[in-house]
Amino acid sequence: MSEEKRPDAAPSPLPRIHAARLRHYWRSQGWACHDDIDLLRWGLVDEQPGLDIASRFAVTAAGRTALGDGLKRNRRARNAHSEATEAVASHLASTGRLVFTELSVRTEHEGRWRSCKPDVFSMVRGLRADHLAPQVHEIKVRRADLLGELRGGKIERYRELAASIYLVIADGIAEPDEIPGDYGVALYSATAGFRIARAAPIGDYSLETRHWMALAKATPFTSEPQTAQLSL
Repeated sequence: MSEEKRPDAAPSPLPRIHAARLRHYWRSQGWACHDDIDLLRWGLVDEQPGLDIASRFAVTAAGRTALGDGLKRNRRARNAHSEATEAVASHLASTGRLVFTELSVRTEHEGRWRSCKPDVFSMVRGLRADHLAPQVHEIKVRRADLLGELRGGKIERYRELAASIYLVIADGIAEPDEIPGDYGVALYSATAGFRIARAAPIGDYSLETRHWMALAKATPFTSEPQTAQLSL
C-alpha cells in the first residue's frame, strides 16, 4: 500500500515504544521482531513479504522523517538538561558548597543494591559529619521524564545520601503543587535562571564508607575554566 493511501497520521512525537521499534528496523535492515501494526498503519514502515522469510519491514520516507525528528528532539533535550545541570551546579558552588555532577554510588534499598547517579550532589564544606547538609538536585526538562522519575520512586535511592532532595523542573512542564511533598521544588529557565519554589523537607542521612569512596573517586564540579598549565 502506498503512503498516500494511508488515512492514519503518526502521532508527533512518536510514543517511546514505537520510536524504539522504528529504530530497530532502521538498524536491522527490516527483520521483524514485534507486532508493529501501528507503524504499518501510520505508514512509517512497509511490509515486504518474501518466500524465505515470514515478513520484512522497510522504513519508509515518512519513517525516516520521524526518526530524524526524534533525534533532533533528543539532542535538544540533552542540551537543555546539560544547560540546566550546569546552572544548578554553578549556583550551588557559588554559595560555597562542594558540588559533584558525575557522582555514581551504590545504594541499598529493600535489600537490593542499586546504582545511584544524581544529576547534582552537593554538601557543605565542613569537618563535622552532622553539619554537611548533603543535597541531591534532579534535573527534569521534559514532562515525560518527570513523570517517570515520580513513578519509579528513585527518591528512595537518594535518602541515604541526602538530607534534602530537590526536583529542578524546566519552566512550563509542571506546577510545583504537582510534585509530592517529599521533594523540594526548584524552577529553571535560560532567562529566569534557578529559583527555589518550595524548600525540601530535611531528613536523616548516613554517609558510609562506600559513599566516601565514591566521592573520593569523583571529580568536584568547577565552573572556572582550566588554564593550559593546570590541564597538563
